[in-house]
Amino acid sequence: MIVSNASTLILLAKAGAIRIFLNEYGEISIPTEVEKEITEGKTFDSKILEKEIDDDHIIVKEIRSNTEKVMKEFKIHKGEAAAFILYKECNAKAILTDDGELIKLCKLFEIPFINALAIIVRMFEKGSLTQTEACEYLKKLNDYGRYSKEIYNYFKQEVNCP
Repeated sequence: MIVSNASTLILLAKAGAIRIFLNEYGEISIPTEVEKEITEGKTFDSKILEKEIDDDHIIVKEIRSNTEKVMKEFKIHKGEAAAFILYKECNAKAILTDDGELIKLCKLFEIPFINALAIIVRMFEKGSLTQTEACEYLKKLNDYGRYSKEIYNYFKQEVNCP
């Protein structure tokens, strides 16, 4: 099982890659706090993500622990804390996140994490995306995300984007 916070799912939805990602990797689990974050508002991406939840491609799970201690100790938001707790409670394989603070926490606890750019590169490597498609998705993710130039260029090089 893979757990996600809101950032990666929102970015993949905005870039138009969420469906192909879920088709490739199967269901993703999220805590209820993340469900609230990704479905609030009347945006196009929130409606897409709501449909993925309704279709059981994104599974919403209740966490048993309180997020307050993790939020205070590591200075992360409630959705990120809930994703971290769900990962631990369910013994998941990895966390999907593009949130800088949650990435730091994953590194601290040696938790495998995957960002949206890495997902696109992996789908390209597996042959699920052409080079042109992968480069287009990487550009869209960079436009929507807060990636450094170095990070974006690294992933572009992995796909040999112009």
